[in-house]
Amino acid sequence: MKTPVKQTQRWMLPVGVLMLLGGLVCLGVLALAMLFRFPEKQVAAAEFTDAPLLDRKALEWVPPTEAPTEQPVEEPDFVYTMGIDMAKVASHHAANPDVIGWVRIPDTCINYPIVQTNNNDFYVDHSWQGAPSFAGAIFADWRCTLDTTDNALVYGHNMGNGTMLHAIKNYKVYEWGMAHRYFEVASLSHRYLYRVVACSVLYGELGAKFDYWNYISMNRPNYRYYYDSIKGTAGTWYGDGLPAPKDNQDRMIALQTCNSGAHDGMRCILFAQCVGDVTNVTEFSEKQGLNAGKHPPIP
Repeated sequence: MKTPVKQTQRWMLPVGVLMLLGGLVCLGVLALAMLFRFPEKQVAAAEFTDAPLLDRKALEWVPPTEAPTEQPVEEPDFVYTMGIDMAKVASHHAANPDVIGWVRIPDTCINYPIVQTNNNDFYVDHSWQGAPSFAGAIFADWRCTLDTTDNALVYGHNMGNGTMLHAIKNYKVYEWGMAHRYFEVASLSHRYLYRVVACSVLYGELGAKFDYWNYISMNRPNYRYYYDSIKGTAGTWYGDGLPAPKDNQDRMIALQTCNSGAHDGMRCILFAQCVGDVTNVTEFSEKQGLNAGKHPPIP
């Protein structure tokens, strides 16, 4: 009598066959993957084994160095060469005793004798020789002296052809002014170098908030107020980095002209501070000073 096959054993055979086939497929895929990757590993191994070994004994130790520091750029020196001829001042004074000095600003038409009389009217319409002239002359305020007063005032017309004191308006442009920041003024016996501190356009008649023309001989409070007022009203300021002038030690000068042809009372004024007496000096250097300080002291 045959034993009947159990129902549950009938499906085991096909399942086993399928599992066997699946295993064979996986083995085949794995074999193919290894077949394609194996040459790469061989090449890589060959490259690695062919590389020369590092000889540590042949290496030289170099101590670390600090990063180079940037060297400061040295500013070029500013050199001014004196140009006023004192003999020429003397000859003009001999021709007209009202000639008391000279003013010169390089690269401009300003290279004129300075005259002075007992008022501020005559030379408005007279030349330095005393002849009638529409252009007038360059003249000093009757109240000042070029050698001794705390502040000198010098006047001149703003001529349309660029003559007289027209060129001080150039100082409204900072770049131009910095390239011409020194000028000379001479008396009959001394020559002085001045350094520009400001160029301003101010109302120059009664009622002005800053009556700069009334500061000639000053005590300490007046002197400081005068200098601070120049700075506070400056159209173009050149005084940064410069020491403020001190009363009884430093002197100043103001060159004034009309700001335009209109009769509006507006004036263009160039304010400058005296650097020193350069009567016996031919060249000034900002780095070396007035020939190492061998110039005579200011009276």
